[in-house]
Amino acid sequence: MRLFFAPVGQDDFEALFDLRIAAMRESLERLGIFNLDNARKRFAGQFDPQYMQHICADLEDGQGPQRAGLLTVVPYHDGRLKLQHLYLLPAYQNRRIGDWAMQQVQSQARRDGRAVWLEVLNQSDAIRFYERHGFVQTGGDPIDLLYQWSPV
Repeated sequence: MRLFFAPVGQDDFEALFDLRIAAMRESLERLGIFNLDNARKRFAGQFDPQYMQHICADLEDGQGPQRAGLLTVVPYHDGRLKLQHLYLLPAYQNRRIGDWAMQQVQSQARRDGRAVWLEVLNQSDAIRFYERHGFVQTGGDPIDLLYQWSPV
């Protein structure tokens, strides 16, 4: 399997919103906070193609490269990087694609000497993923937990 990033354009909003919902809906419903209108507004407020990349996978099955997910890393005002989105379509989860994307983020952070922070839904399955990659909880509330990773 070959993995790579591709740029995001303004016209990708709907497809990426659908991808986000496919990746997040179960977790949001588990917390009892899923609301399609609120999700659209939140994603629209975070939609900035200059910091976004499609995660693409060529599975060598003859279908060619497919969009598997979305990665958004935003330089934050305090010098850290914010991992704003790391979503994979359900069909691409548990295939080490998230590990590959996280390695790219952490390599960039090491080169730049920056910490990476993120918010993750409380009770999300993604918590184990981030902890496995060295993120440490630094705060949170009943909905979102704050995590940070710092280069060694």
